Amino acid sequence: NLLTGNIPPEIGLLSRIEVLNLANNTFTGSIPSVLGALVNAAVLLKGNDMITGQYKDDKIAPLSICSNVPGFDLIHDPTWCPPERNLLSKFYYEAKGQEWTNSTGWVGEFNDHCKWHGISCNEEGRVVNLSLRNGGLSGRISDAIGNLTSLRRVDLHDNDLKGSIPDGIGKLLNLSSLRLSYNALTGTVPDGFSSLSKLEILHIHGNRLRGTLPILALNGNNESSFIADCGSPSDFETPLECPSCTMCCNTLQECDVTEEENIRFELRGLYFMAGILGSLFVVVIASLYYRRVMKLGVRTSHAIRRFLKREVTPGDEHDAIGRESVYSFFLSSSVTGWILAILALVAQGFCFSFFIGGSTLELDSDKDWIYKFVCPRDTDDCRNTSDVELTGWIYFAIIIAVHLLYDLLNGLKLVWRSARYGLSRKSFQVFIGGLSLFFITAMAVFTSVVYNVAISRSNLELIYNTVILLFVNDIDEKLYETLSVINPRWLGDITKEIDTVFCSPPHATQDSDGNTTEEDVEDNPTLKKVKSNQATNEEIGTLIEGIQRERGQMEKERALKEEEIWLLKKEIISIKEEMMSERARKDEEIESLKKLIFTVRDECMSLRGMDKYSTVC
Repeated sequence: NLLTGNIPPEIGLLSRIEVLNLANNTFTGSIPSVLGALVNAAVLLKGNDMITGQYKDDKIAPLSICSNVPGFDLIHDPTWCPPERNLLSKFYYEAKGQEWTNSTGWVGEFNDHCKWHGISCNEEGRVVNLSLRNGGLSGRISDAIGNLTSLRRVDLHDNDLKGSIPDGIGKLLNLSSLRLSYNALTGTVPDGFSSLSKLEILHIHGNRLRGTLPILALNGNNESSFIADCGSPSDFETPLECPSCTMCCNTLQECDVTEEENIRFELRGLYFMAGILGSLFVVVIASLYYRRVMKLGVRTSHAIRRFLKREVTPGDEHDAIGRESVYSFFLSSSVTGWILAILALVAQGFCFSFFIGGSTLELDSDKDWIYKFVCPRDTDDCRNTSDVELTGWIYFAIIIAVHLLYDLLNGLKLVWRSARYGLSRKSFQVFIGGLSLFFITAMAVFTSVVYNVAISRSNLELIYNTVILLFVNDIDEKLYETLSVINPRWLGDITKEIDTVFCSPPHATQDSDGNTTEEDVEDNPTLKKVKSNQATNEEIGTLIEGIQRERGQMEKERALKEEEIWLLKKEIISIKEEMMSERARKDEEIESLKKLIFTVRDECMSLRGMDKYSTVC
């Protein structure tokens, strides 16, 4: 036909019409939006080249007829009915667009969808960016989003979207950024995510997702690239597993980088302790080698000799290991003392191992590790909340050095000097004592470092935790104090034994062959005198035995003298008590006589008037 003018909008009121054929005419103006009510009719408008959109420079049909009338003959013409506009319309209604805080332009009948709020298109008019963060979205994410194949960025975080993540998102092969964090999404992550080869940012934390996240293409460029709720504590018994995540968060909205989980402090602790033991054995071998070289007459500088070895003064081993520590029992022959020292060593070791075990980050279990990142809703990157500064670590190092460096050096010194006794029981005792002291002190240093790395998030916490851990290092001394109260006599006997063995006058150091080493003679005037007088080891031993016998005899005589003094004191007290008793008896007799005299006087006075008694009175 040759119909002209505008299409009458009243036609949209013909609700029972089945076919509206207005094709091949010369209508002008725009297509009435009320035709969208003819949902069951075939609406034919092809051939009307004069029809335009709301604006004369474009041709676009009303959104309602393109989305609601399947019989519209231009529905598949992307000029009149852009397909992505229909998809976005479905997304709008399923996400309860009527409740959005800003829905400017959305679902307008003739509005260009590329100008809707939060939508960006490329030069071809394809949607590449959907950004509606903190926009009051609720409902669910429409499956239609999977057909927006040109999407590169989707940002829907900080809303109240529910339901599951649509499988169609896994088909968006151009997607580089997907932010769905801080919603109420449930279910699992679609397997199609593994096909997103261009994905650089994935934020799905702050939801209630579970299961296992597929392996992702590792295109992220920082620690905030891939974030999920794979930390502990979790809303579920088993947190979301995310092998590709760069950061995991928990229900407290605390996060930490997943690379920290690869730091297995228990394993590193074993390596560290094995290294310590190996180093100490190297020290012993070096000490033996040094003494063997000196025996062969190889000369070294005096300064080196003084640095590597100083002549042990009487009681030096006892002082080095600690006179008020149960580790000093290693220098005795008491089996009970050795057992107590070993128990203290084991107790300290286990205690430190508990701290080391709690220092390891295990994202699927709740340990002592404190997450140090937060991922705010209003930013794209996570922020490190740790306030530990270099100043805090400097103070930490000072505290550790003041409290533990002394024991470390003494332990090392004992291990070095254990070789001076050759292959003997004394050498074994000194080596075990030095080994125990150095080992447990080194373990205290290692534990202090790793535990503070795990839980200290401020300088104050760093110092506080360090002081607490130092108390564990004092278990051996506290046990010694307890024994001094429970059984001081037994403790005194062990101390005397150690002093007898290790506090005797200085004598020649012997190597494994029983010979005096040249460096001992060079450094010790006493040994020079012994050598000059050609004193033998047997004579020195006899002299020491004589001194010990004399000391024992003196102890016995002292005990007898003390017993005699005690008997004299007892006799004096007895005599004093007898004198006091005799004096009391005399006082009683005097009092009785006084009472008798007063009685007689009173009777006489009453008879004074009688002549025959006057003489008596």
